[in-house]
Amino acid sequence: MVTTAANGESPSQRIARINAEARFRPTFRIDPLAFQCQAIPGQTVRFKFELHGGETPIDFSVQPVSLVQHRDGKVTAAEDLQDTDSVRLLTSTELRLHQGEVQEIEGTWTLPRDSGQFVSVGLLVTDRSEEPLSQKTTSRQLGVRFVTRYLLRLEADIRRANAGQGEIRLTTGGLVDRDGFAHVNALLWNPHDAGRRLHANARLLDSSNNVVINDVPLGLESRLHQPVPKRFELTVLPRSEVTLAAALPEPVFPGDYQLQIDVSDDRGDVTQQVFPVHVGRYDFQAQRSVVGRVLKSIQVHTSAIELSTLRGGNRLVPLSLKNQGDKPVSIRLVTQDRDGDEVSWLRVRPDRVQLAPRTQRKVMVTMNGHAGDKLDKYAELILYAESEAAANPAALKVPVAMLNDDRSHDPSVAIGKIQVSEHDPRIVILPITNHGTRHLTPHLIVTLTRGNEAPLICEAGYHAWLLPKESRELRFQLPESTSGIFKASIHAALDRSADPILSEQTIVLP
Repeated sequence: MVTTAANGESPSQRIARINAEARFRPTFRIDPLAFQCQAIPGQTVRFKFELHGGETPIDFSVQPVSLVQHRDGKVTAAEDLQDTDSVRLLTSTELRLHQGEVQEIEGTWTLPRDSGQFVSVGLLVTDRSEEPLSQKTTSRQLGVRFVTRYLLRLEADIRRANAGQGEIRLTTGGLVDRDGFAHVNALLWNPHDAGRRLHANARLLDSSNNVVINDVPLGLESRLHQPVPKRFELTVLPRSEVTLAAALPEPVFPGDYQLQIDVSDDRGDVTQQVFPVHVGRYDFQAQRSVVGRVLKSIQVHTSAIELSTLRGGNRLVPLSLKNQGDKPVSIRLVTQDRDGDEVSWLRVRPDRVQLAPRTQRKVMVTMNGHAGDKLDKYAELILYAESEAAANPAALKVPVAMLNDDRSHDPSVAIGKIQVSEHDPRIVILPITNHGTRHLTPHLIVTLTRGNEAPLICEAGYHAWLLPKESRELRFQLPESTSGIFKASIHAALDRSADPILSEQTIVLP
């Protein structure tokens, strides 16, 4: 139901609210949607569902069905539908639910004697309210009639289940790109006639078997937006292959890794598998727009700093430093302009930091006084990092902007010709130059189309800063290798407020 605060609303707002409430009022309700119980193999249990009527009478038919699980984890009615062997309805298979009425669906469910630890079947409730209308006339009817069905589930956790549960296998595992960030993706195969309730966790190890990211709980793709802990409850039906997925909680940088996935149930470990993973230079580009790295072990957040004297701007911004390594790191912070000269308007405190292993701290970046020329200013905050584990010191440049000019700035951008990388045919390059006086945060989407084929969509930029007068080559990774002549439609969002630039080019993929 949609509601709006009534206090102070106009008559037209009140009428709109009433209409919205009427429009979204449910026509009926089923309670529960899933009948859950605990039982032993071969036991017969009794189930009950309640149907609560709304304002309109509805005709239903009820049918026991078998269930099938899809790769994303969703469960639907199987093609063969009927499951008359284990489910017996005690109420009618045809019912009419009147306004405000409560009716029950009751029956018995006999569990198989060779049950695994989890068994599930379904009841398919079909809305047949429209069928009598078509029977009132003998004339031929043309058009589309929608049939609404509701799948209720009977679920049983089996006590004293057979010890031999059968092998659960992880067939593939790796990292995939979703919106520019790294996500774990693995296929879990249950080849047996017994369902399973499981839990899965992943960890990422480097080439020396050091833990980089630990304890990442995995869930079914269809449940990634469910609240915790439901999100990570794995129910795998018999003879089903499902995808396990989760976003990595921390960035992953170029290099070779091992992805270890552990699957367990309430009794303990079920299976473990390790998959080699290679992260390329241009993989997971979005994380580079928010997190920087120096000496491989130090994460720097954020990757760019914006100070401002304008209304609503920040005059002080914290910079977070995190040591993920097992050795202490010494960091020195220096400010300079883009020509390498010292700047007087920027201050960082403290300017020297000693980070112990597995610790983090913040430094504060602020303006030193107020700039009187009312012009935007740019500088670099350079982090010099040294560690006994590294042969040479390393440096990271974090761009800093101080915005003083309150005039509106229209983006002035040149987008070059799209072309294929000479080193990798799966990488498409698009040059972009900022001719304006203020930094931009571009995000570009390239859609490749050819005839009636499915379009290829790739993204780059991910709102990383493009400084004034700076040129950059954005790299788009194609989702699959292909060849031929394509039309490239370019959608370029240059900042959070300006309208996107739309253009088209032609590209030849070898």
